[in-house]
Amino acid sequence: MSGKFNTSLVQFTQFSGVELNAHLVLADKPARQQQKLITLSKYVQKYPQGWKKRLELADLLYEMGNWQQAVTEYRQVMARQPQLIDVRLQLGKILQLMGLEQEALEVYEPALLLSENQATQNHIKGLIAVCRGENQQAIIAFNLAAALEPEKVVHWLALAQVHQGRENPLATLNAVEQVLSITPEDVVALIYSYDALMAVGDIPAARERLNKLIAIAGDDFRVLQRQIDQRCQMRWVSGEEGKLTKKMITSLLGQAPHSAEAHKSLAYYHILRGDWAQGVKVLAEFTAAHPQQPYGWYYYGRCLFHTGEYQQAVEMMMKAYQLYPHDGEIYRALCEILPLESHPLPLSYAEKGVRGEGSKIEPHPRPLSYEERGVRGEGSKIEPHPRPLSYEERGVRGEGSKTTLAFIVEEMLKRFPERWSVWATVGRVLVEHFPEFERGCSVSEQGTKLQPQLADAWLRHGRVLALALRHREAVEVLEKGWKLLPTGGYLQSVPAAVWLGESYLVLKDVNASKRWWEVAGEGCQELKAFNPAMADYWLGRVLAGLGDRLRAIQAYESAVSKQLLYPARGEVEKSLQGLKGKRRKGCRR
Repeated sequence: MSGKFNTSLVQFTQFSGVELNAHLVLADKPARQQQKLITLSKYVQKYPQGWKKRLELADLLYEMGNWQQAVTEYRQVMARQPQLIDVRLQLGKILQLMGLEQEALEVYEPALLLSENQATQNHIKGLIAVCRGENQQAIIAFNLAAALEPEKVVHWLALAQVHQGRENPLATLNAVEQVLSITPEDVVALIYSYDALMAVGDIPAARERLNKLIAIAGDDFRVLQRQIDQRCQMRWVSGEEGKLTKKMITSLLGQAPHSAEAHKSLAYYHILRGDWAQGVKVLAEFTAAHPQQPYGWYYYGRCLFHTGEYQQAVEMMMKAYQLYPHDGEIYRALCEILPLESHPLPLSYAEKGVRGEGSKIEPHPRPLSYEERGVRGEGSKIEPHPRPLSYEERGVRGEGSKTTLAFIVEEMLKRFPERWSVWATVGRVLVEHFPEFERGCSVSEQGTKLQPQLADAWLRHGRVLALALRHREAVEVLEKGWKLLPTGGYLQSVPAAVWLGESYLVLKDVNASKRWWEVAGEGCQELKAFNPAMADYWLGRVLAGLGDRLRAIQAYESAVSKQLLYPARGEVEKSLQGLKGKRRKGCRR
């Protein structure tokens, strides 16, 4: 799987009717597929007992995304040639991708008896373990296969994929480095590496990986997508750079006109140029045309959330959840959006004329901080449900956002117990929105046990402790996470420094608080090169903390002018009201 291979994005339909996309790595560039399909179909009809041409037909159907028919053809080949292990592995892979793990097991298990190669046997054992949801057993099996055949990248890539699914970026990096030592231009390994480096927080190394990918496979869908995401974060959406960004998006849409990811890129391109209504419209039209694509609803929900339309965002994210309750990101998005659902729905775009620039709309009322409302957990009137309500009891959406949120967090823990970020997210939800302080902190701590060497796990846990008013513990945990940050990890280090400044202020250590805010301010200068809107947002918080109201106002206004998105935008607008009000009072004096 080096740069000599070609990649293709195909859309396939699960037996449930849900439409998903898959990235295929192919030995040859697909060409004249429709003509080949007609020729091969006629041949197998004429010679139904043959298997070689039927195998070619099955492979072609796989490449075209017609997987239900491909499964039928592979099964017929397997019936005629049961000893062909590669056919079994291909069929099992397709069945796994289609969500038919039990059927995949029925294909993989006989393959164990057919192979005499120990490495292949261990690899198949790994595939069986993945189907059963036994990821630790899968890791052991793939490691054994890789130890026996270290030169075969297929073992290392399978191992990397399991680690990636468990949110273990450090282990993912170790596996893909083995691949890159064998085939330095392996596109799949480089993409895994880029994503893992971003998760670790090593931005300089991640950018090097992306630059290498651009040189090797700049037109690959996944490479283009990551370039566009980065360019949008950097706000390269106008002028000459904006034209290049739009050209990339056009290429993405040309490759995959039915891809939710491509339309998401176009939507955010419009939003970050200030045309929020047009950005929302892109995803509204896409979901209307592709109602069975869960990720279309997911991106539509996120887009509405980021433009402040919280209630509509919940509706769209619920559609994604109902279609495909197998993705942790959908759950995580619900955890973000549901607590805000009860806020009044903003005026429509037509009513308020919002295009993103300098909107005068009042932001949503934010939840009061724990300091402001004096919540300590003991006297709270917010009673959490002792158990998640059934679907019948809650009618999927429940009687109130708290009810639905209670169900979502419990279900998320059950579905994704190996993912550290799930524990961190649930811990924060329990502390902020129910509140269950003790359990929330305990749940959040589990994330650090799953990934003890990952800085972000400690930083997120530290934030939960601070929200639970356990500031003494919070600073210890945050500083531990800080020490694990790589050089250039300013995406994580800036918020961490701000949180440390805030916690030390609560602990009345003014000097330590000031020191950390100054560290955060320096980090904001580096962050500007990667995400200028968020850099200005954090800088505004730093300057407000230091008491520099005028410069805090300037930083916040700069963030808004760069299309800072909700919910941070709502927080900034609220802060600006307070800061400007104080300034006016000061002038009258």
